[in-house]
Amino acid sequence: MDAVVPVPTVVQNVRPIPAVQRAYFYLVALVAIHMVVLAVANLLRVGAEIALNAPSGGFTGLPFVFNEFNRPTNLYREQASLAIALLVVGLPAWLIHFGMAQRAAQRSIEERAASFRSFYVHLVVLVTALLVFGYGQRALRLVLQGAYIGDFSQFGPGAFGLEPEWPARAVGAGAMAVTAAAALAYHVWLSNHDRRIAPVAGTSAHLRHLAMYALVVVGLFWAAFTTVSTLGGIWTRVADEIAPISGFTGRPFAPPPGVVVPPTPNRDDFLRFQLIGAVPALIAGLALWLSTWIPLQRGLRPMTADGEVERGSVVRKLAIYLVVLVSAVAVLVSATIALSNIVERLLGTPEREQFRNLQHDLGTPVVTFVVFGTIWLFYRRVVQAEAARESEVERAATLRRLYTYLIAAIGLGMLAIGVAGAIGVFGSQLLGMNTHGNGETAGYVSLVLIGLPAWAFSWWQAQRRLSDDDRRSLPRRGYLYLAILGGVLGLLVFGSAALYRLLNATLAGSFPLATWHDIWHFTVDATVSAAAFLFHLRVVLADRSAQLPTVATHALTVLVRAVDAAAARARLAAVLEGQTDISVR
Repeated sequence: MDAVVPVPTVVQNVRPIPAVQRAYFYLVALVAIHMVVLAVANLLRVGAEIALNAPSGGFTGLPFVFNEFNRPTNLYREQASLAIALLVVGLPAWLIHFGMAQRAAQRSIEERAASFRSFYVHLVVLVTALLVFGYGQRALRLVLQGAYIGDFSQFGPGAFGLEPEWPARAVGAGAMAVTAAAALAYHVWLSNHDRRIAPVAGTSAHLRHLAMYALVVVGLFWAAFTTVSTLGGIWTRVADEIAPISGFTGRPFAPPPGVVVPPTPNRDDFLRFQLIGAVPALIAGLALWLSTWIPLQRGLRPMTADGEVERGSVVRKLAIYLVVLVSAVAVLVSATIALSNIVERLLGTPEREQFRNLQHDLGTPVVTFVVFGTIWLFYRRVVQAEAARESEVERAATLRRLYTYLIAAIGLGMLAIGVAGAIGVFGSQLLGMNTHGNGETAGYVSLVLIGLPAWAFSWWQAQRRLSDDDRRSLPRRGYLYLAILGGVLGLLVFGSAALYRLLNATLAGSFPLATWHDIWHFTVDATVSAAAFLFHLRVVLADRSAQLPTVATHALTVLVRAVDAAAARARLAAVLEGQTDISVR
């Protein structure tokens, strides 16, 4: 008996459905799938509240519906009725419309790569991933905080904002997270399946990248800011013990004799509750970042069409440089604040003032510097890996230039503000009108001490690699003309202000010290702006003079009479002997 061999399903490249019909199918399916998610999640929530005998909460996902809580029985019925209605209407609508679109995609490779299909799939991925992210951490936070309710029950119901009906609320949030996770898993599988069958490029790829890299950025920064807040709270509590702030103990006043005061939370209780609440946020942020970043990194595999699309993604580069920009600014600003606090003490500010001291002031800046410095270093290596991965030399150089001139621009701005402020304060001191406190002066000095190395190192790297291609590159020209624009605007604004004060005093026939003080500051600001303008203008002129003239290459056809092609080439080469810029093929 002959064996029956199964034949794999082959997607036939048949005519796709019309664009208007495709848009209709996917837009209806987009609305319907979210109706289904809301319906299932709220049916599960209502059932949990009834089982736990808890008051009804708001309609999950639609907080503006059913805000009245004085009719619990009616609310159960009304919310369940709305959820059932959404399910009865939404589920058939999604099955019909998405089913028709899916059958069309199975018959046509072009249909699988359609932009409307990518829009639908990846918008659902984005929304459901954020639902899982938000409601998942809410459920976990309620469970963790509720597990310690016995420790906090002595402070009365609702202490620290914990809801008395936390089990029902946790189940409700978990129901939304689980329901959204099911829709998310299916559409992620759908996206991967489409890309395995038909490489997705163009607008469809851009839509996918927008959704995925938006999740990368949200997850990374959520985890980063949560870490900063949590470590900052720990630092503050330790600083309270090591160096208590003068005039503030954090301890309640002693009650009068015979008066019984209910127990109140102390700083350790608040810190412990904060840490319990921070764990879900940190886990959710890291999970969202890693679950999107790692698959995207794996998609960079060479020798695949999908890998080529991923490596050439503009959205990917924008996301990476957004992370680099934010982390670099956070690192430089936090370093400036920390150094400013130290310099302020060196200038004479008492180490322990009322309501502040150095130990507390350094907490958040140092933590921010460490956390975002780690992110900066990580994504700096990503930028280097992106450049090394590029097969085209020019694209790799462009990535390197973008990073270098981005940091140079940030450093230049900090340096200019710091130099103008520091020189201005020095002049105010000489004039005997120093209205600038130690904190402001320390801030200017710190901007110089942080901004100068950031700008100088980046500029040195750029100049060390300078070539004719670098001089013509868009990142270098963008940086130079941005610096020139900033210098010109500063010169115009502050120069006009200085001239105004001078003319006004001349016409009034009075030059009080306050006028000279204002003229000094405006003049310093205009001078610094002019210095930045002239320096970068000189660089632009030097680049232009050093650039080699661009010579176009032209292919011409020359008719030569000869017995064969070899003889014709030899005859033409003999005529053009000595012409090194002309080749004969």
